[in-house]
Amino acid sequence: MIKLFVVGYSLDTQEAELNDIFSIHGTIHSIHLLTDKFTGRHKGFGFIEMEDQADADRAIAAINGMVIKGRKIRVQLADEDRAEKPRTVRENRFHSQELQGNATSVEPFKMKRPRKLMSNTFRAEN
Repeated sequence: MIKLFVVGYSLDTQEAELNDIFSIHGTIHSIHLLTDKFTGRHKGFGFIEMEDQADADRAIAAINGMVIKGRKIRVQLADEDRAEKPRTVRENRFHSQELQGNATSVEPFKMKRPRKLMSNTFRAEN
């Protein structure tokens, strides 16, 4: 089975519609459209498993860039080993553990200049 990543379709697209579009180019094993777990609405991307590589290549060549319901969809091979790839870890913006809880510390950050006070000329006279 070859897994394809499909993104960009309209949120009201159903699995049957994608099945009709992709089945023209080959045999489909399964369709999985991701949905929001709270609202149940589609997120706009999903996965389609095709039976063999030739069917998948034909589907990618024909459907990638196609406009369906006013939306341009993109089809590509899914990244099968994504779970094995480590995600990049960003450095924490705080330099030490003691600064994480204490936001008023001045050490690594410069203090802002205090605001200028408005003069009395703009106040209404009594």
